[in-house]
Amino acid sequence: MDQLITKNQIRQEIALRRKSENRESVKNKSIEITKRVINLEPFIKGRAIMCYMDFKNEVMTKYIISHCFENGKKVILPLVDTIDGVKRIVPYEVMDMEKDVSYGTFGILEPKKDSAKIFNPEEIDLVIVPGVAFDIYRNRLGYGAGFYDRFLKLVRPSCPKIGIAFEFQIYDAIPVEEHDIPLDFVITEERII
Repeated sequence: MDQLITKNQIRQEIALRRKSENRESVKNKSIEITKRVINLEPFIKGRAIMCYMDFKNEVMTKYIISHCFENGKKVILPLVDTIDGVKRIVPYEVMDMEKDVSYGTFGILEPKKDSAKIFNPEEIDLVIVPGVAFDIYRNRLGYGAGFYDRFLKLVRPSCPKIGIAFEFQIYDAIPVEEHDIPLDFVITEERII
């Protein structure tokens, strides 16, 4: 890989590639990724699982979320909220996907403040993290707002952090900065890194 590739170049490449994926392919790959996630020991042991709601051809998370509900795990979803003038992720426990979530600002499903309840980040047992791209060293490139970099500092250091992505989102190396938090696992439809 070209050492001089920038974060923005990667974001543009992946956005185009994701856009070109058809829904059937996204669904099939998402189901494969889900199988790998739910069979991972930290996931099996975890009681409170934080996930994200996918959009724009990201890995579909509804299968992971359904599995959590079916197996008595708490489902925690992120809400981007402004606290003290700073936009940040606030985790909410969702009990019912019909009642507790609605479409937010960016057209992404998010918890409703009036029915879901805020969840203590230190009580989360495992976090499934979105990303634009990942590398073989389990580094993550996000969308550029820094929401997850700030949020991941609030969970217990021992809390496993898992990136889920399609194989085409994996690079040999991506640009890393000091504040970036490497993940414990990156899972694609082909492998666990």
